[in-house]
Amino acid sequence: MIPPVPRTGGRHALVLLPALLAMACGGETPPEPLSTVDSALGAPVTVSFQEQVAPTAAYTGASDVTLLQNTPTVNLGADALLRMDRDYPTSSGKVSNSLLRFDLGAIPANATVQSVRLTVNVKNSTTGEGFFVYAAGRAWTESQATWNNATSTTAWATVGASGASDRGATSFATLIPGATGSYGVDLNAAGIAAVQGWVQSAGTNNGFVLDANTNMDGLELDSSEAAIAANRPKLTVTYALPDEPGNPGIPGLDNTGQTIPDTNYAIPTGAIFLATNGNDSNAGTQAAPVATLNRAIALVPSTGGTIVVRGGTYRDWYNNGAGNYKVNTKPITFQAYPHEQAWFDGTDLKPASAWTSDGAGHWFMDWSTPSFCNGGYYTYKYDAQPTTNQGPCSHYDMYGDPANPAAGDPQMVFIDGAYVHEVKTLAEATPGNFFYDWTHRRIYIATNPTGHTVEVAARPVAMVLGTTGHKVMGLGFRRYATNEYSNTTNAALYIGATNSLVENCVFTQMAAGSLSIKPQGGVVRGSVFANNGFTAIGSNGSTNSATLVTDGLLLEGSVINANNTERFGTNCSRSCAQAGVKIAHMNGFTVRNNVFENNLNGAGFWCDEDCRDGVMVYNIFRNNKIGIFYEVSDTGIIASNLIYDNTYAGIQACSSNTKIYNNTLINNAAINIWIYDDSRNEQDKRGSDIGPDTVNVDVSNNILSGGNITTLKASRSDSNFTNTGPNTFFSGLDYNSYYRSGGSTKSLINWVDTGGVNYTSLAAVRTARGWENNGHDLASGGDPFFVNQTLRNYVVRSTSPAYNSGKPLPADVAQVLGVPSGTVTSRGALSWPGR
Repeated sequence: MIPPVPRTGGRHALVLLPALLAMACGGETPPEPLSTVDSALGAPVTVSFQEQVAPTAAYTGASDVTLLQNTPTVNLGADALLRMDRDYPTSSGKVSNSLLRFDLGAIPANATVQSVRLTVNVKNSTTGEGFFVYAAGRAWTESQATWNNATSTTAWATVGASGASDRGATSFATLIPGATGSYGVDLNAAGIAAVQGWVQSAGTNNGFVLDANTNMDGLELDSSEAAIAANRPKLTVTYALPDEPGNPGIPGLDNTGQTIPDTNYAIPTGAIFLATNGNDSNAGTQAAPVATLNRAIALVPSTGGTIVVRGGTYRDWYNNGAGNYKVNTKPITFQAYPHEQAWFDGTDLKPASAWTSDGAGHWFMDWSTPSFCNGGYYTYKYDAQPTTNQGPCSHYDMYGDPANPAAGDPQMVFIDGAYVHEVKTLAEATPGNFFYDWTHRRIYIATNPTGHTVEVAARPVAMVLGTTGHKVMGLGFRRYATNEYSNTTNAALYIGATNSLVENCVFTQMAAGSLSIKPQGGVVRGSVFANNGFTAIGSNGSTNSATLVTDGLLLEGSVINANNTERFGTNCSRSCAQAGVKIAHMNGFTVRNNVFENNLNGAGFWCDEDCRDGVMVYNIFRNNKIGIFYEVSDTGIIASNLIYDNTYAGIQACSSNTKIYNNTLINNAAINIWIYDDSRNEQDKRGSDIGPDTVNVDVSNNILSGGNITTLKASRSDSNFTNTGPNTFFSGLDYNSYYRSGGSTKSLINWVDTGGVNYTSLAAVRTARGWENNGHDLASGGDPFFVNQTLRNYVVRSTSPAYNSGKPLPADVAQVLGVPSGTVTSRGALSWPGR
């Protein structure tokens, strides 16, 4: 078996694989896991709900309406304002209040809500007692609610939604903003409890009533119909899921990217020390450390050495002294001092004295960044990149998401540690947004910097490492102004060196990419990549090179969470590369024991264009668009992965000679597994390096469960030249277990060759195609497979037909899974991180 992955120098070890040998050799069967779970919770997850902004631009789950006593039968659901007042119109003595509701369906029902924050944009501030946030007790309709009625057919118990059954008696928060602009309040314990109930039972979510007892100084807020999307009401919920077998993480890793894994690396003799209180005139010893990367690297002998980084924040980069990066070619180990958190930060602090008020609600400073975009930032405006695809900031078709029109710009601002969204015009620069005037090189914020910590991205990259033999261990990298285009500043750490190691590191909040690594001998282990603007990790192999070598990239024991926050690739047509990890042209690689989650608008993991001999095993893929995407490639093993709740497909593959074995796929929204042949081929590559047409694909021993549009899809894309279709795709399609929660009339397998057909039973597949003679077709009753699907415990239970009924594992699959050839296992994943 494959041994547990070591966390070198750290406190924790990853114990990720089960003891399968006894079962494989006919020994005693391990006891079935208990269906009850530990009460501990996993890492916190934060999600926001804002009309046509968050969690995605497609979200339309916010509803709000003003109720006016002055016009008691008029519905104002389409109004751009929410108004609360105890005297409106002025001197009338009549009341206005408002209703506000958010659809929270994106939060799993078994989540534990930890905090809730309501953020609004104030158009008219207030004084006095403020306005209170109550639970609405009655269902209401945005387009129908009035002062008199909750819906067109249901009256309020007391007009104005003021009866005991119309609203709760306990206020969750008080709104008392003293100024216009963005304003937020945290809900109290009663409010958190109410939201917890709505998460567990969506039908009880009637939202909030916003009202006061006596306040005659009215409050006006932007509604969910406000023209500026970023100003619409927002509810931010932090929650955690049960930390149990079906919802694991990786021990010792913080998937939010806020803390660096604890390490305890030995310090070699002769190491150079870097410290925040150092001085570059020092000798670089532990007693006399230096202050900058430039000086530390200069002190390392040409044959190589070690730099030990003390805890603290280094607003620094390895540079040539003239405003651009410098390439380090000495083989250096960069390591954290034992048990200390050392961060390299791409921003600069800008005090209030650096900013000037424009008298119109903005503060500005001159801000020129010629080093951005590989030194070409001012060659083409960030949102007008040439269609010849030469960058320098972004591929021309990769930016343009309606909610993030300035995605192609590496500029970033953080206020009090929070990311500030970039807009494209000064008029849109309201609190929570900033504007960069590219023509005049000036940056504008809409928050008075007095009393706030303002940080502005100042460096495009932390280090560029060349030649061979670098190690980067136990360090954090954050907030560098990286760019989407594939040049040297597309990652905060750019390793163009062979035989390099990245271990126990954190990469977070970059403008675009975070790590680019040369694959030959490259290892990425035990690290966290979270909340970066674009694809977190990129690597390009040798299959399109004149000399083919074994690349051998290894990615293991890492968390890749919530990347592509700028939503690159929304409408891409040629340069699509959005993913948690995107690699290409790779001749041999291994991806194992990782968690890929919440990566926006793309795959968790994607290998593209003539990848060969890829091994993808023992990973978790959840809440991405696609779990695994293995595209126009050749020879691969995708085995024992847990893949669930992805918003499109679980596994998407157009690759030849590929084995897809023992994966558990649940509730991937459209398709659990999709096998197809790309329309490109050997005669018509369309400028790409691609693998052969799709043949010799073996799909066996998988569990495919849930309410998908279709459970498995096999489709032809093109009939030209050598292109293949599902009639010739498969060397094996058997021993898979299917469950359709929507019933037996739903599509089970969608088969598109010369024509298209939806098979609604395996019996039909056997008759028409001769496949799945040992498959399971279940479409009634509750979940037939798992210990506790509700609590996301996806271990196969001993009473399941999938238990110990799989096809014997072929030698190559068994080898990468670490079990003897011919082992008979349960169908579905054998193990995954945290089990």
